[in-house]
Amino acid sequence: MEIEINNIALYSIVDVETTGGKFNEEGITEIAIYKFDGHQIVDQFFSLVNPEKNIQPFVINLTGINNQMLRNAPK
Repeated sequence: MEIEINNIALYSIVDVETTGGKFNEEGITEIAIYKFDGHQIVDQFFSLVNPEKNIQPFVINLTGINNQMLRNAPK
Protein backbone atom coordinates (compact mmCIF):
# COMPACT_ATOMS: atom_id res chain seq x y z
CA MET A 1 0.00 0.00 0.00
CA GLU A 2 1.34 3.43 -0.91
CA ILE A 3 0.26 6.64 0.78
CA GLU A 4 1.42 10.08 -0.33
CA ILE A 5 1.91 12.83 2.23
CA ASN A 6 3.38 16.12 1.01
CA ASN A 7 4.42 14.40 -2.24
CA ILE A 8 6.37 11.73 -0.32
CA ALA A 9 5.38 8.11 -0.97
CA LEU A 10 5.29 6.06 2.24
CA TYR A 11 5.55 2.29 2.21
CA SER A 12 5.22 -0.22 5.03
CA ILE A 13 7.40 -3.29 4.86
CA VAL A 14 6.27 -6.20 7.05
CA ASP A 15 8.52 -9.09 8.08
CA VAL A 16 7.16 -12.12 9.93
CA GLU A 17 9.17 -15.02 11.34
CA THR A 18 7.54 -18.32 12.31
CA THR A 19 8.33 -21.53 14.20
CA GLY A 20 8.57 -23.47 10.93
CA GLY A 21 6.76 -26.69 10.26
CA LYS A 22 3.71 -27.80 8.36
CA PHE A 23 1.11 -25.44 6.94
CA ASN A 24 -1.43 -24.33 9.55
CA GLU A 25 0.71 -25.71 12.41
CA GLU A 26 3.20 -22.83 12.63
CA GLY A 27 3.26 -19.99 15.12
CA ILE A 28 4.57 -16.44 14.73
CA THR A 29 7.81 -15.75 16.63
CA GLU A 30 8.61 -12.21 15.48
CA ILE A 31 6.93 -9.38 13.64
CA ALA A 32 8.64 -6.27 12.30
CA ILE A 33 7.18 -3.31 10.44
CA TYR A 34 9.30 -0.65 8.77
CA LYS A 35 7.90 2.60 7.36
CA PHE A 36 9.95 3.70 4.34
CA ASP A 37 9.67 7.06 2.55
CA GLY A 38 11.43 5.93 -0.61
CA HIS A 39 14.83 7.01 0.68
CA GLN A 40 15.13 5.86 4.27
CA ILE A 41 13.35 4.13 7.13
CA VAL A 42 11.34 6.80 8.96
CA ASP A 43 9.72 4.61 11.63
CA GLN A 44 9.86 1.02 12.80
CA PHE A 45 8.21 -1.48 15.14
CA PHE A 46 9.36 -4.95 16.08
CA SER A 47 8.39 -7.48 18.70
CA LEU A 48 9.08 -11.06 19.56
CA VAL A 49 5.93 -13.17 19.93
CA ASN A 50 5.43 -16.25 22.12
CA PRO A 51 3.92 -18.89 19.79
CA GLU A 52 3.28 -21.25 22.72
CA LYS A 53 5.09 -24.02 20.84
CA ASN A 54 8.72 -24.95 20.27
CA ILE A 55 10.77 -23.61 17.39
CA GLN A 56 12.36 -26.13 15.04
CA PRO A 57 16.20 -26.30 15.23
CA PHE A 58 16.48 -25.34 11.55
CA VAL A 59 14.57 -22.11 12.22
CA ILE A 60 16.67 -21.33 15.32
CA ASN A 61 19.81 -21.57 13.17
CA LEU A 62 18.23 -19.49 10.40
CA THR A 63 16.77 -16.64 12.49
CA GLY A 64 18.78 -16.73 15.71
CA ILE A 65 15.50 -16.70 17.65
CA ASN A 66 15.25 -19.46 20.27
CA ASN A 67 12.61 -20.74 22.67
CA GLN A 68 14.23 -19.06 25.69
CA MET A 69 13.99 -15.64 24.01
CA LEU A 70 10.22 -16.08 23.52
CA ARG A 71 9.34 -17.33 27.00
CA ASN A 72 8.22 -13.90 28.28
CA ALA A 73 7.21 -12.36 24.94
CA PRO A 74 3.59 -11.29 24.31
CA LYS A 75 1.23 -13.98 23.03
